[in-house]
Amino acid sequence: MTFLRTAFLATAAAGALALLTAACAPVGGGTPADTAKPGATSAPSPASVSVHRTGGFAGVDDQITVDPTGGWTATDRARARKSGELTTSEQEQLQTLAADPRLETEAVRPTAPTKCADAFQYTVTVDRTGDNRTVTVSFADCPGDENLPEAAAAIANLVTGAVDS
Repeated sequence: MTFLRTAFLATAAAGALALLTAACAPVGGGTPADTAKPGATSAPSPASVSVHRTGGFAGVDDQITVDPTGGWTATDRARARKSGELTTSEQEQLQTLAADPRLETEAVRPTAPTKCADAFQYTVTVDRTGDNRTVTVSFADCPGDENLPEAAAAIANLVTGAVDS
């Protein structure tokens, strides 16, 4: 009888342990490494970006388009084309900037005429493919102007710097 009681208790303990383990397992059968960690951020959805730069003393008219993988194509006012690839670092920076929530605010900010003569005029368009949203921000590159769009200017500087180098 003592043997049966011991066997019963051992079986009951094993069953309870199995139930506890199942109850604590992640939903969907994943491992703990598959679950989201507190404070972890997901990668931004890929975006394509275009930068249109006009004006300046020489009268430029540059159109640069960057696809979500970092490939770019640039066309100047003479319609000469060139293409290339962003570096991995530039691509990561661009995708982070393209996901910046400040862009929505910058797109609708009030603007005044620029205080600079011969300044570059920029139109930055971000097409966020993951959420089907397109944001367009236009501005003059004039340090004396108020309410300059920081995120859009950072995108313009990154893209034109990569293409011009």
